[in-house]
Amino acid sequence: MAKTQTIRFRDDRYYAPSEHMWVKLEDRRARIGLDALGCWAAGTIAHIDLQRPAKRLLRVGAAFGTLEANKFVGALRAPLRGTILAVNEAPLQNPRLLNTDPYGEGWLVVLEPTHFAEDLVSLVHGREAILRYASEKVAEYRQRGILPDDAKQLQVVVQ
Repeated sequence: MAKTQTIRFRDDRYYAPSEHMWVKLEDRRARIGLDALGCWAAGTIAHIDLQRPAKRLLRVGAAFGTLEANKFVGALRAPLRGTILAVNEAPLQNPRLLNTDPYGEGWLVVLEPTHFAEDLVSLVHGREAILRYASEKVAEYRQRGILPDDAKQLQVVVQ
């Protein structure tokens, strides 16, 4: 029997669909994490490695860490240009925080953006745009056979 699973998105964030990253604006800083669909698609997250704060400027798409999970191993890529100001130690110690609390305790880094306005234009924001992005990704994952047989009923919720 197919069960319904719910994937939640926060409407107070910007999303980088190609990398499944979210961005939360906090004054002149950006808190960044992996969105719930990216966490779900990766499977159980077993290990996270993140770059330490540095003066090195990241460009959009540059790797700032790596993620290892049962369905994905690869780079975590920056959705904005900037420098890393802070790293969240919690998911380094307990990587499952990304699976259980991706928008709270599972955040990854805080970035000082260098081209905020320019970079935000390419990100998805707003309830309708987020729902469209997530629904298109779910449809793509269905077509590619990424959804497990017991999760054919996947519901997207934007709160």
